[in-house]
Amino acid sequence: MKTADKVMYVAGLVLLFGGLNLAILLSHMSRLVGIVFILAGIGALLWAAKGEKAVAKEKTAEDNIASRLVNLVTLEGRLKLLIPAAGIAVLVAVASFNLFLRDGFYLGSNDYVALVLAAVFLAYNYIPAKYRVERDFALLFVILLFVFLVIPTTLLSLGGGETDTNTPLIYYLLAMPTAALSNLLGIAVVSPVTDPMTGLRIYNMMEVPGPDGFPIPLSIGLSCTGLYSVAIFVSAFIAFVAVEYKKADRKVALLLALGIFLAWVANILRMTIIIIVGRYHGAEAMQWTHNNIGELIFMAWITVFWLVMFRYFGVLDREPVKEESPQRKKGLCQHCGKPLSPASPSVKCECGRVAHADCISANDGKCPSCGADMKLEIQDEKIS
Repeated sequence: MKTADKVMYVAGLVLLFGGLNLAILLSHMSRLVGIVFILAGIGALLWAAKGEKAVAKEKTAEDNIASRLVNLVTLEGRLKLLIPAAGIAVLVAVASFNLFLRDGFYLGSNDYVALVLAAVFLAYNYIPAKYRVERDFALLFVILLFVFLVIPTTLLSLGGGETDTNTPLIYYLLAMPTAALSNLLGIAVVSPVTDPMTGLRIYNMMEVPGPDGFPIPLSIGLSCTGLYSVAIFVSAFIAFVAVEYKKADRKVALLLALGIFLAWVANILRMTIIIIVGRYHGAEAMQWTHNNIGELIFMAWITVFWLVMFRYFGVLDREPVKEESPQRKKGLCQHCGKPLSPASPSVKCECGRVAHADCISANDGKCPSCGADMKLEIQDEKIS
């Protein structure tokens, strides 16, 4: 891939995941901005792929972790027709939850994740087999995001926990290191704060000295914990490894741990920047920074991480597959390489490749080019 295309590809991914972060996050920014980012990211990815053929794959599609998982869950493809039904079930569940378990119908962050999951389920079987890597990536990503984010927070809210962040865990992971870094920079941040009425500690609150000397309270809500950003990152990383790797190893686990650590550091830096702005420019400027700066920091660290990961896996350095001549594609079986003939029944895959019916049967009914399940229907057209 050319250097300009590499830059466009990474920019597209950053915009895409930044847009997802905005679209589903309990954010103060408009979700419309997130949608614009998502569309811009998809456009950049398509532009980067323009003129590029499918990257060379030393492994066939069914060799990667993602394809094996999909085949396992769908019983080697026999249950694939039920995938859209799963999408309809998710839509019914979202509607039922909002109508019967909430006081009013309101689409929150978890609902948006569920709606994206439903959309992927509904579209999965209609995506051409030549895009099966991208299709499996989208499916695994949104399922993992649902598991890591929606299920835990939904169960907590049903149990009456209401995702309260006033816990010692939030203090030790976020408030304490942020206060320590701020104090190193000469800003006397107080954390935890003691409630004057009850004498209890408020673990998720800090007091920042304002420019007029009066303290400004800064509370760490759910959207400030970095939970959504980390969930998006971890889901994307695991899905990426699943479509690129035959199996995970220690290096992959180390890279995942590094990414989570970078997400934690980025969140500490974000809160420290908010504190610095509040200290020298007041509560109003601190609120504006709190509402807007987080997404920029998220996109910055995700850019660094994707660049490191792509260099590690060598994804952007692969050579494109050379197009076969029309005569070869038209006249030879894609499995055995022997000439096609009206005398020998042949089968055409949805990716456009043709092979002998006997060869497909010997290959467990799968396309030798894209790995898709092929219907053993004899081609009536003459082979020229």
